[in-house]
Amino acid sequence: MKRIAGELGVSITTVSKVLNNRDDIGHATRARVLAKVAELGYQPNAVARSLTLRRTHTIGIVIPDLMHSFFVEIVAGIEAAVSARGYGLLLCSSNEDPVKERQELDMLRQRQVDGVVLGSANASGNTDLLQQISTLGVGLVMIDRDDHPDVQCDRVVTDDHEVGRLATAHLISQGRKAVAHITGTSVVHARRRADGYRAALKAAGVKARPEWIVRGGFKEADGYRGMQKLLSIKPRVDAVFAANDPAAIGAMKAVWDARLHVPDDVAVIGAGDIALGDLLLVPLSTVSWSREEQGRAAAQLLLDRIDDNGKQLHPQRIVIPPRLVARRSSGGK
Repeated sequence: MKRIAGELGVSITTVSKVLNNRDDIGHATRARVLAKVAELGYQPNAVARSLTLRRTHTIGIVIPDLMHSFFVEIVAGIEAAVSARGYGLLLCSSNEDPVKERQELDMLRQRQVDGVVLGSANASGNTDLLQQISTLGVGLVMIDRDDHPDVQCDRVVTDDHEVGRLATAHLISQGRKAVAHITGTSVVHARRRADGYRAALKAAGVKARPEWIVRGGFKEADGYRGMQKLLSIKPRVDAVFAANDPAAIGAMKAVWDARLHVPDDVAVIGAGDIALGDLLLVPLSTVSWSREEQGRAAAQLLLDRIDDNGKQLHPQRIVIPPRLVARRSSGGK
């Protein structure tokens, strides 16, 4: 910076303000400094810059599953928003393991990231660590999952009760009489989807049988096992709402392996609108909401929190509305 300042006849402070994108520098001076920076190939030292600014311009993201396109699409929305503001990402996966989630959060805290976006693991007990992170001045936004009610932070979710209600009401509207549900894990949003399932049955005057609800999870294998249990019930169920799309795909595989047909014998619907779900052998019906919008909203909340400069903004909650996407697996098309 000293050389740039000397060659241009400006102060080192002026050069520093330009490199840190301060808005109290004139356009002409800014252009001269940036041109000289480009000419000399100057690259600011990120470590020194972070010590000066007390920021690393890095955002940490912890999601439950790197292989699930749902979370990848959210990350893409976050990346587009934060990169435009000069921030980089550190992407981590908990693989639905609370212990690994804690390790990743600890690593991000040690790296002194400016903010964290978290899709919490399976009902993890990491509330204490999240409270520490939020009280240390690190921005925290929870996405998709709404656990840890004692943690004061911003949240971007969908209306999961409505997700369950929409999916189940659609199956009933297709004339299905025995509609089952393969649940997710014990996280809050999975329980809300199950509540929406029950609400839709009640609204339609359908008396739910306890054996119609089986414990599952969010992975394909969970849906497969859950569907196998449901296929053992007599009389057989004729429709299934799975807690998410991977579980729904697993359920369809179990139906096919039992030499039955989707949707003729068993109609299936999921949630989350997984990538390429419309290109399956039997296109998957689902309940969808904008993952890109979810990511953008999370990024904006986090950037606002980082720019807060110590002011205690009231935690915000953004709800992305869901919508039904009816395809052949439910008999919708």
